[in-house]
Amino acid sequence: MVDDKDQDYPETPSSPPRLARFLMQVLWPAFVGAIVAVGLLFSLIDPLQFNGFIVYLGGSREAAYTVGFLFLWAVFSFACSLTWFLASTESRQMPRDKQARRD
Repeated sequence: MVDDKDQDYPETPSSPPRLARFLMQVLWPAFVGAIVAVGLLFSLIDPLQFNGFIVYLGGSREAAYTVGFLFLWAVFSFACSLTWFLASTESRQMPRDKQARRD
């Protein structure tokens, strides 16, 4: 049986603050996902094939890799942030009687 205590546990001196948890639970997995995605993307596509885009980067593959990585990291960070937000707010919005029936 589930205890009726609030699912948002209070911070103790040994627990990391909310920002640190956000960084660990959102930005780090997004970083790793962006690494894998950039590796797969640029192993299939040469960045110099995009003539309109590469003009702004001075014809540099490294600049294209960097911009691609930062873009994919932002996309993965948004997806992870949305998941983190929805997971952390679900138990607070559900009435206690429905939450007890669900468990």
